[in-house]
Amino acid sequence: MFDCRKPDPGEDLKLLTLKEDHFNDLKSKEIKPSKLQESFVAFANSDGGELYIGIKDQKEEGERIVGFSNPEEANNIISVLLEDTKPSVENIEIEYIDFESRGLVLHISIPKSTQVHYTAQDDCFIRINAEKRKIKGNRIMQLGYSKGSVPYEKK
Repeated sequence: MFDCRKPDPGEDLKLLTLKEDHFNDLKSKEIKPSKLQESFVAFANSDGGELYIGIKDQKEEGERIVGFSNPEEANNIISVLLEDTKPSVENIEIEYIDFESRGLVLHISIPKSTQVHYTAQDDCFIRINAEKRKIKGNRIMQLGYSKGSVPYEKK
């Protein structure tokens, strides 16, 4: 269903030293899909970004690339992100990076969206530096104005 590729030479080292920032986030495969959806929505509501699922936090000791044993193991995550985000995020790219004995890392590239997106729990998040931040009320309205999805003249 989604592409599965071998890592580029040195890509494992690049991912292990990748700094989580405004455009990049690393997550363990053990993350709850609903928690991951918050980061997914935050990237779409901000400037877009890259999610890598199957890489443990830099604070962890030992092997940090602990990916999925097969693509089906990530089905619940993909389903929540694609089907439960309101409205759904368009033009995302999904691939698996096959690190062989270390498993499959799920890579999701999320574009900046022209709409305001919400989680299945109707929460709205934005990405600020290396964290997601929940926003409410007027801040959501301002986000809609900045995206052009809510024309100011119509309010």
